[in-house]
Amino acid sequence: MRIGLPTTLFQDVPIEKAVEKLFKLGVECIEVVFDIPHFPPEKRGIEDLRRLKKALTQYGLPLSVHSCFYELNLGGIYQAVRNFTLKEIRKCLKFAGLIEAEVVTVHPGYFPIHDDEVLLKKAMERFTEDLNLCLKFSKEENVQLSLENIQSPYFLFSKLESAPEIVKKVKDLTITLDVGHAYIMECSSRKRSVEKKIAEKIENILGKKIGHLHIHDNFGVKDEHLVPGDGKINFKPIVKALRKTGYNNQVIVEAWNPRRSVDTGIKALKRVKTLFT
Repeated sequence: MRIGLPTTLFQDVPIEKAVEKLFKLGVECIEVVFDIPHFPPEKRGIEDLRRLKKALTQYGLPLSVHSCFYELNLGGIYQAVRNFTLKEIRKCLKFAGLIEAEVVTVHPGYFPIHDDEVLLKKAMERFTEDLNLCLKFSKEENVQLSLENIQSPYFLFSKLESAPEIVKKVKDLTITLDVGHAYIMECSSRKRSVEKKIAEKIENILGKKIGHLHIHDNFGVKDEHLVPGDGKINFKPIVKALRKTGYNNQVIVEAWNPRRSVDTGIKALKRVKTLFT
């Protein structure tokens, strides 16, 4: 199991410098976030991306990529939005193939009307159709496609228990388990023993479907991206459940504090290494 950090921890410097800073912190892997500020839309041309290949691969570290997600919507109502979303994700997948990333994480689409079963079903059909296209693109680039759970019921993958149905419709897709997001969703349903519930879902529902892991802390309300141990989450039963599934891929600590980036990165790596030893 390799523990690393995302490039957005150092969002105020160019991507090349961000990767250098992460390497100096002693990361075992890096997640490249293919979105602003490091990858604005005007800097996603193939020549721009080729120029970055050496800078991102020179340290020999395993890489993952977080696909672009701002203002994008897989399975959206408007075909133009869907086409644009697929176009940008395809650029991301080409980039991931170029730098030989192991996995690319995508966000699910979103649909605000969840109390109308007919409309929601149609939204899910569009979403899985677009996901299958993304999966096709990912196979062309020889990278694994992985879908992240989001902490809002408006998104089409917010509850961990819906993962099997999505994976059934999009074969070879894996799940990027975001522990912080899962915790917020479980807290919103006013359940007790939240971490135990998440652990049970990891063991009994997700299992081998987990292909990637995001870990960060919060207090069960907002997506604060705190260093593990700075919020309310008890990670021990969750880590224990992950071990039972045999998970042994990258662990990306999505802690974020732009005013204290170095200190945050050092503390995040130390605490998560302790959790997994």
